[in-house]
Amino acid sequence: MSTSEWAAAWRGRVRNEDDLVRFVQAVGCCTIGELPRYPQFPSVAVAMEIPEPIGHIWFWKDDLHVQRRLYYTRLFGGRPGFISLDLLPACVAANGVAADELFLLGQAPAETQEIYTRIDEDGPISTRKLKQSLSASACKASTTALIDLERRFIITKTAITGRERGTYGYVWDLAERWVPDAFTAADRLRRAGGREALTRRLQVLGVPLDARFLTRVMRWE
Repeated sequence: MSTSEWAAAWRGRVRNEDDLVRFVQAVGCCTIGELPRYPQFPSVAVAMEIPEPIGHIWFWKDDLHVQRRLYYTRLFGGRPGFISLDLLPACVAANGVAADELFLLGQAPAETQEIYTRIDEDGPISTRKLKQSLSASACKASTTALIDLERRFIITKTAITGRERGTYGYVWDLAERWVPDAFTAADRLRRAGGREALTRRLQVLGVPLDARFLTRVMRWE
């Protein structure tokens, strides 16, 4: 399925949650909005023919992830998107980081480590309760830290706390605790195997794997 093939097959066809699941299963991974400079990369925007679809799928992204029908991610260039459960082990192997290694090597600030520790010890935990348990500096850094830990497949959202203004929020837990089978499969693939599998999928989709894409979008060194 090349770029022209996935776009022609799915343009305007995603109208509900089931359509979105089928789309992500077909392409393997996608962003919600189109990826700047890389229109070849699958997007919900093309599949829905809506330039900015995030408002239209706001609860879909939560519900489908919580139901483990898709995996919500900010992996690709830091932008929100989805991974199919079939491709998830390859993405975890290619980009996942062991928390102990991350902190031992000093690749994350102390505030991020504090947030991780609270989720590790108390998760699943809501964002509100998490922030209440943090130091002032960690609380201030929590929004950025949560996104960073999420894109590294260290933590993930496991529920929402409500759907109304004042109640809406997320519940967090360790990603490995929430989808253990994906991590077991990722361990078998290892980094090289995960990146090879993901590279093959992206090539099939017609995504140009230039140095800029690999370093800025995929965050591969």
